[in-house]
Amino acid sequence: MALRSALGLWAYTPPSNAYPLIVSELGELVDALEFTTVAPGGFGDLAAVVKLPDARIPRPELAIFSKVCLRDGPTTCFAGEWSDPALILDQTHGEYVLLSALGGGVALRDDPDDSSYTAQTAQSIIAAEFTRRSAYLAVDPDQSAILPPPGAPTATFSPLYDGFNLEEILHDLCFALGDYTWTVYEHPAHLDPAGYPTLQVQAHARDTTTTHYLATGDDIVGVSDTRLNGDGSQGNAPFRRRKLRRSLGRAPLTAAQATTIAQAWLSAYQNVSNKVEVTLRRLRDTNGAAIPLTSARADRNLFTPELAVRGQTLSSGPVPAVNQFYIVETRYRETQAGEVELTLTLDNYADQAGATLAQLKLSYDAALRARGVYRAVASPGAPVVGPCGAALSNQSAGATVKIAVSFPQQLARAPTAISLAATSSSNVSGSASATALTQMGFVLQWTVAANGASTWLGSYQTVGN
Repeated sequence: MALRSALGLWAYTPPSNAYPLIVSELGELVDALEFTTVAPGGFGDLAAVVKLPDARIPRPELAIFSKVCLRDGPTTCFAGEWSDPALILDQTHGEYVLLSALGGGVALRDDPDDSSYTAQTAQSIIAAEFTRRSAYLAVDPDQSAILPPPGAPTATFSPLYDGFNLEEILHDLCFALGDYTWTVYEHPAHLDPAGYPTLQVQAHARDTTTTHYLATGDDIVGVSDTRLNGDGSQGNAPFRRRKLRRSLGRAPLTAAQATTIAQAWLSAYQNVSNKVEVTLRRLRDTNGAAIPLTSARADRNLFTPELAVRGQTLSSGPVPAVNQFYIVETRYRETQAGEVELTLTLDNYADQAGATLAQLKLSYDAALRARGVYRAVASPGAPVVGPCGAALSNQSAGATVKIAVSFPQQLARAPTAISLAATSSSNVSGSASATALTQMGFVLQWTVAANGASTWLGSYQTVGN
C-alpha cells in the first residue's frame, strides 16, 4: 500500500526541549494525498489519509506544529507544519489518521505587532520586521531573495502597522510597490536540524512573460473560465452571479475612485482572458520533456500552444493572456488506486485595484502623520515630541532635581525610552535623564553640580511606544 508516484512524506518534531528529534517516513502508508501552492504565499496546504498500524498510539512527529516535508527524490514538493491531525474510526475503512498541514508561510502570521516607519524602503521595513521577530520566527533569516537587485525598488513609504503580522505587511508592501508578489519556498542551500531545507521568504516583481512550463493539447484534460456578463447576468457562465463586498476601511475614497476599484475587481472576475482553470494529465518543461506533476508551482507561467481566444488565429509563440498564463494556484491530488490530477488556476492580470487601494492607504497615513494626530489615544509607534525642563534657584550641590513631564495625550502603551535633546544647560552634573516612563508622561531629572541656580531646558521624543 503506497502512492504510485512513490513520493516521500516525512514528519518530524520541531527543534525544542520537549522531544528529541523524531523522524518518520509515511509515504508507504498514504492512501490519498492533496497539496497546493499559491501566489502570493508559496506552499499552501496539504491533506493526507494515512493508514498507520495503530493510529491510536501518540506520535510526537504528527502533533500540531510538528514539521512535514513532501519530497520527490531530492525535490521538495511541499514543506510546512501539521495543523489539525485527526484520528478517524470508520466502519467501512477502519481506523486511519487524516493529516492536515499548512505551508511554511503560516509562521508569518504568528506575531501581530505595532510599528511605524517614516520614508523607508520596502526592503528596510521588511528587514526591521524580521529583526523584531528574530528570536522566534520559524523561517530562514536569509533575506537575499526579498526584492533583490538588480531592479530592487527604491520607493519609500511611511506606513503605520497597528497590530499587523508579517504576512499582512508583505501583502501591504507588495500592493504598494505595484505588481509584486511574495512566496515562501525551500531555501536552495540551508538545511534544518533534521536535514530538510529551511523555508525562505521571497518577494519580487510578478513575471508574466517567462515560460516555465508547457502543456500541449494532449496534456490537457479540461479547461474552464469565467463568463459572467458585465451587468451580472449569467450569460454563458455555469454559475449564478455572486456579490463581493470589500471593506475599504478608513481610506478616504471619492465616488470616482471607489467606482474605479470596483470595476477593476469586476473585470478580474468577469473577463474571459483573465481567469482560467486547467486540469493536466501531463506537464512538460520548456523543451517539451515530461516532468513530474508534483513539480508545478504557483508564481510560474504555463504556455499552452493550442489554447487561444476562440475565433482568433493561434499565436506562433507565448503571448500573455492568450496562450501563456501566470499560475496563481496549483492543486495536486493522488490516491492509492492510481488516480492522479493536477489542477492549475491561472490568470494574467495585475491587481491594480489592490495597488491603488494600498497607495491611498499610505497617502492617508502620511497625511495623518503630517498633522501629528492619529486619534484620541496616540496610536502605537507614533512618536510624541514636546518641550521639557526647568530653571531653579538656590539648589544644593549634589541634589537631584525631579520634574514631572506630561504627554499632550495618553499613549497606547508606555514608551521604552525617552530621547532628550538639550537647548541650554547650566550648573548640571553630567546630563539629564528620563525615568518613571508611563503612558501619561515621565520624570525628568538631573544632578546639581554646585550650590546655586540650576537650569536644564530642551525637548523630548518618545521611543518604542
